[in-house]
Amino acid sequence: MIRPLQSPVEREQTRQRILDAARVLFDSDGLDAVSLRAIATRVGMTAPALYRYFPSKGELVRALWRGALLELRIRLEAISAAEPQPLAALRAIGAAYVAFGVEDPLRFRILFLWSVESVAPDIPADPEIQSVYGVLRRRVAEAVAQGLIRCPDAANTDIDAVVQMFWAAAHGIIILGTKVVFPCDSMLPMAPPIDLANATIATLLRGLAPRTHLGDSP
Repeated sequence: MIRPLQSPVEREQTRQRILDAARVLFDSDGLDAVSLRAIATRVGMTAPALYRYFPSKGELVRALWRGALLELRIRLEAISAAEPQPLAALRAIGAAYVAFGVEDPLRFRILFLWSVESVAPDIPADPEIQSVYGVLRRRVAEAVAQGLIRCPDAANTDIDAVVQMFWAAAHGIIILGTKVVFPCDSMLPMAPPIDLANATIATLLRGLAPRTHLGDSP
């Protein structure tokens, strides 16, 4: 008996079930240890059937990685577009970035903690990551251009150094707040991640404010 062709909706649903199963297995057993056959078994299909959706493990990992990154970019772009004031936009983007990592730690691990290059070596060159970085960079550049914040080194207007300060702060808060590396609650009490993000971003903005705004000499 010939099986009827799937509709586009059914095919996408099956594809998503495969990705969901892969996420669970990768998280529990490690990226390198999980085979496509194991993922197919979890979904309840044969390996050859799974190959029709993902011909290789690299293709599957790439789909997980790019899906998470696309979701992050869309979220940050929407928040940035809704806020015309650069400093307010930086606060909102920073809080949203932390919220993204806290809501789904596995999704954060897919993007930033897994060694995906071992399976899909072209991922680090994917232009999508530049798009996400660009959302934050544009608002930092705008704030610097308007004299709202300054670069740490007055002799070198390195916009990327400022962007990466925000980026690093957000990553640190996510890693501590979601215990994706170690259970820090056993060593010290942790503030709620979003509260910590808001306080950290506000402190960064104060530290980067032009000296004249702080009452110092130029």
